[in-house]
Amino acid sequence: MKRSNLDLLRVLEESPLATAIYDNPGLRIAFANEAMLKMWCAAPSILGRQFGEVFPSFKKEGFASILENVWHSGITYRATDTPAIIVDGHEKNTRYFDFEYKALLDDSGQTYAILHSATDVTQRKLNEGQLQSQQEQLSFNSELETLTYTLSHDVKNPLCVAQMGLAYLQDHEDITLSDRTQWYHAISQALANVESIINQTVQLSEARSIANIPKINDLTQKIPAWCEEARLLHHSPNSTINLGELFPVYGDIGAIYQIFINIIGNAVKYSSSIVDAKIEIYSEKTDKGTVYFVRDNGIGIPEPELDKIFCISKRGSNALEYQGNGIGLCLAKRIIERYAGRINVSSKEGRGTLLRLFFPDKSSSSSTKPNLRS
Repeated sequence: MKRSNLDLLRVLEESPLATAIYDNPGLRIAFANEAMLKMWCAAPSILGRQFGEVFPSFKKEGFASILENVWHSGITYRATDTPAIIVDGHEKNTRYFDFEYKALLDDSGQTYAILHSATDVTQRKLNEGQLQSQQEQLSFNSELETLTYTLSHDVKNPLCVAQMGLAYLQDHEDITLSDRTQWYHAISQALANVESIINQTVQLSEARSIANIPKINDLTQKIPAWCEEARLLHHSPNSTINLGELFPVYGDIGAIYQIFINIIGNAVKYSSSIVDAKIEIYSEKTDKGTVYFVRDNGIGIPEPELDKIFCISKRGSNALEYQGNGIGLCLAKRIIERYAGRINVSSKEGRGTLLRLFFPDKSSSSSTKPNLRS
C-alpha cells in the first residue's frame, strides 16, 4: 500500500467522522473507523467481508444498489435526513443520516474505491419533527379559534331567522297553512344550520383530544355497521357496498371510527346520485402495517383541487350541491397521522375516487422508533 494511502487511513482512523472504504465492485469493506463501527453497531470482524452480506437490512433498503451504481458510474452520491434501520443484536431502530458515497477514481477515470462518510442526524430530525408538530398545533389551534369565532358570530344569523319566524307565527295566528308551512321550514333549516356550525367546532375539538388507548381492533363487524350508518345518514339505501378482506388495525377504536365514518360517508354521499352507485372496501397486509382501500364510482374530484382536498373546509367545486362542511377529510387525515399512518387520494372527475389508508402495526411502530442512546 502506498505511503500516502497509509497516512490517509491513519487520519481517517482518528477522525470523529464515521468513515468506511469499499475497495472492489462487490463492495468489500476494506476499512471502517471506530466511529463508523459504532454507528453500524458492528464489530471489527466485519472488515474484509461484503457490505450486502454483513448488512442484509441495508441491502433490502437499497443502500447496496446505490453503492453499486456509484462504483460503476463514478458519480458521487450524497443524501440528507435519510432513514436507515440499525440492527443492534435483537433490536432494530430507525435512525437518520446525512451521508456521502464518494467515488475514488484512478488516472483512467475508473473507480478503485468508495469513501463512505456519515453523520447521525436523528436528534436533529426529531427536533425538526417536534418543531413541525408545534407549528401544526399552532395552526390547528388557529383553525379551532376560527371555528369558535364562527360559533359565536355566524350562529347568530340562523338563530335570528328562527327567532323572527317564531315571533311572526305568534303575532299572526290567522296566516294561511302555506305561509305557516314555509315559516316552519325556515325555522327548521335555521336550527339545522346552528347544529351544523356547532358540530364543526365539536368535531375539531374532539379530534385534538382523542383518547390514546390503542389496541388491535377487529373490523370485520365494525365496517359493515359503519357502512349501514353511512347509507342511512346520506339517504342512499340502494348503494352497493362490496367488502373484501378486512384486516385488524392498531389504534383507538373511537379514532378509527372517526376516520372510517368520514371516508365511507364521503364515498356513499358523492356516489348517491349515480344510478348504479358502487363502493368497494378492502385491505391488504404489508411488512409494516395494513392498507385499507375505499373506492367509489361517484362524482370524483377535479384534478387541480386534489392537493387542497385535505385542507379544512375545502370541498371539490363539483360537490357544492351536496350537504357538508368540508371538515371530514381534514379530520381523517389528522387522526390517522397521529398513529403514524398516512392517507392518500386518487381521483378523476366523473370517474370516482380511491382513498388509501395506511395503518402501521404496533410492532412496526415500536421497531422503527428512533433510538436516542448515546
